[in-house]
Amino acid sequence: MWWPLAACLVLTGIHVYLGVHVIARKVIFVDLALAQIAALGTVIGVLMGYEVGKDTTALYLYSLTFTIFGAFVFSITKMKGERVPHEAIIGIVYAVTFAATILVLSSSALGPQELDHIIKGELLWVQGPTVLKTAAIYGLVGLFHFLFRKKFLPLSFGTIEEGNDMNVRVWDFLFYMSFGFVITSSVAIAGVFLVFSYLVIPAVGAMLLSEKLGTRLVIGWVGGALVSVLGVKMSYDTGLPTSPLVVVLLAGFLIVSAIIRSLRSQQGPLIALRNLGLYVLVAAVFFGGIWLFRKPMEDPLVHALHMLESPVSTNRIGALSDLSQLVNRRDEWRPAVIAALADQDAEVRKTAVDILVRLEDRECLSSIDALLKDRSDVVQRSVISAFIRFGSSEDADKLVAAASTEEDPEMKVSLLKTAVHLGNVEGLKMLADIIKEGTVFSEDAEAVIRTHIQARLPVGDRPRLAEWLVSHADRLRWNQSQLMFTLSP
Repeated sequence: MWWPLAACLVLTGIHVYLGVHVIARKVIFVDLALAQIAALGTVIGVLMGYEVGKDTTALYLYSLTFTIFGAFVFSITKMKGERVPHEAIIGIVYAVTFAATILVLSSSALGPQELDHIIKGELLWVQGPTVLKTAAIYGLVGLFHFLFRKKFLPLSFGTIEEGNDMNVRVWDFLFYMSFGFVITSSVAIAGVFLVFSYLVIPAVGAMLLSEKLGTRLVIGWVGGALVSVLGVKMSYDTGLPTSPLVVVLLAGFLIVSAIIRSLRSQQGPLIALRNLGLYVLVAAVFFGGIWLFRKPMEDPLVHALHMLESPVSTNRIGALSDLSQLVNRRDEWRPAVIAALADQDAEVRKTAVDILVRLEDRECLSSIDALLKDRSDVVQRSVISAFIRFGSSEDADKLVAAASTEEDPEMKVSLLKTAVHLGNVEGLKMLADIIKEGTVFSEDAEAVIRTHIQARLPVGDRPRLAEWLVSHADRLRWNQSQLMFTLSP
């Protein structure tokens, strides 16, 4: 918990300061654009053969190089007189780099996983060395801005005096370049959207409450730090994702700032309270309406039956599972489960068989016996389990019939084993035939036969066992209590 919290506090420190500059320059989305440029640099590095997590330094340099190039582009595209708003150019760059990132990732093995990482970051798993290295980078950037504050502040707040021979484009480039150093490190830790939120939301909240730069910074730092502590603590306690939670809490900080500004307005506290009450009422009506017009809770049985018609097999399997929980209404959903036995998906058919078996209803055998010849061995084994549990000697004939046409020798032995377990002599004869064939499954056939008859023949003497079985088959009688065949006189 402590290193993620330390990372949030470090992010707050530098981003609130830069956020004040960005808002004053009216380039609000420059953070998103530079962050996306940095991300593009990382994925290009991956495309060039470097590995995430292994070649950290190389990928960082790729990302930083792209960011510096982006800073150069932003510094030279600001037009005098704002014929084309700078924010429009920044938005175009963001859209193009985001599209390029997706195109590059589409040819990478990482694909959507890396894009998700870029958006969300790894705040919860950040470690001490990363935080300390990032804090050092931010400290150097902060020192750089402090030493040249007389250059950066006039550029951001539009207070350049006449006769000042400062090269605006050069210092714009240096501002965006230093900003790029911060963004490159920030995105790797916290992701694009949390970095944008740290940059803009505390600064906007502070600007609502004060006109002085120093006061704005203090308010932004204190507010951002408190939100960071609360967000990380809540994330650990509730299991909610850290970055989105902190963003939502930062929005709460902004709302509180707006309320305080409204109460301090020149209109007077009573008018401010009236307006605040009106806003609360509108919000209550909006969210209350959403709740009021929510979809009524659907009957679980109706919902499950509806999902059973889904074209997605996993939805159908889930629906069958939900139906099996409605034990008291089994008569209502049993026909739907029987119908699912004819489903095109083997897992759906298997699930339907298993549910019918759990009903402990012997009548289910008449519904599932056709699946003894199913094209899926998974389904066949579930059906065999049903016959073992509920079958009788009369049902064993179906197993023998299925075995007579079964092409898989292993499955054939399983079918005959179940038939013999139910007292079927024909199953013994077919197992004797398998022994005579001398295949690798003759040993399995011998094991099944010896489990259910008492033949005084050496183990492994399969030919004599087969001959003995054929010659004595007519005298074999099934003893249900012993689950054995005995010889009649």
